[in-house]
Amino acid sequence: MTPRSRVAPVVPLVVFLIVTISAALLLTYAAGSAQPAVGQDNPVRGPRMTLGTDSRSGHRYIRIGGSGAPVYPTVDLACDGQRWTLALTRSEDGAVYEISRANVGLILNAIECRLFLPDQEIVVSRQQLWAAWASPHQGAGGAAPQILVGQVVDIVDGNTILVNLGERAETVRYIGINTLQPPRKPPSPEPGLGEAVQANRQLVARQQVRMELDTQERDRDGRLLAYVYVADRMVNAELVRRGSAEVMTVQPNVRHRELFVTLEQEARDNRRGLWADPSEPTTPPTVEPASRQIAETRRGVAPENAWACPVQQPVKGQATSYTGAGRCVYHVPDGELYGATKAERCYATVEDARQDGCVASRR
Repeated sequence: MTPRSRVAPVVPLVVFLIVTISAALLLTYAAGSAQPAVGQDNPVRGPRMTLGTDSRSGHRYIRIGGSGAPVYPTVDLACDGQRWTLALTRSEDGAVYEISRANVGLILNAIECRLFLPDQEIVVSRQQLWAAWASPHQGAGGAAPQILVGQVVDIVDGNTILVNLGERAETVRYIGINTLQPPRKPPSPEPGLGEAVQANRQLVARQQVRMELDTQERDRDGRLLAYVYVADRMVNAELVRRGSAEVMTVQPNVRHRELFVTLEQEARDNRRGLWADPSEPTTPPTVEPASRQIAETRRGVAPENAWACPVQQPVKGQATSYTGAGRCVYHVPDGELYGATKAERCYATVEDARQDGCVASRR
């Protein structure tokens, strides 16, 4: 009789263990293969947002792209509680949504913006917006200016206010303008205040204001220097437009200087406020009349093409579009008609355009 092997009972057990372990290893490998490996080129797919400016028209736009990104007929953009619905402009190179010129300034001055897609919300930072959309004459070097928000508690004079910032109060001087009004010591309201003080009070009294700082934060008296906004209106610019203030440029705070110069010329031409006296000349003393340029070299340069000016000379002049005064019309980059205007002469600054005989466009 053949003796029974002691190994026989162990064999089935060993086979079972081998099969079980092999199956477990195969399942582990399969599960591991379903995950993206670290370091491999396996990007997350989905919508990707980019901001840009059309080199020909100057229009700002938002592009939604990326592999397999859907094309939506509209998207929503919300900034500081104000919301716009953007219609699809084109879709050949991603879904492109243009921003109207009237809204660009509001968006750039907002504290926070968000883009709403049907299935996604994208935060758009101020740094992104300024880096992509700020014009050269805004002078921020691609960096978004600092913004402060506070409550007006007193009107010091035509171009100065006292603002409560919560943890402190600040005396705020408007950048780029001068109202030529003698200051008073707050708080002591008195009758007979000048027109500029009244205009300033009408615009900002007891209002929440947004203050945009420039390169230099304070003047030698320690006052905070700012462009002051109530909602979407810049108070500095509105006072100049009304003729309640004149332009006063102090380096290095020059971000909105060209806007102020244009508005002052408009106020002079229409004899508003400070310029209401018909005996006063309507041409600012810093602007050289065209009649004195006879023997001088003409300002400006030729355009790059019929529609585009060089980056360093962005102001467009139309030498064939004349006003009643016989001078041409110039358009600044943020003007309503800038993109639709053919350039016949290009200027680095508004002053150059004026000295070449041009006047500001009304739009």
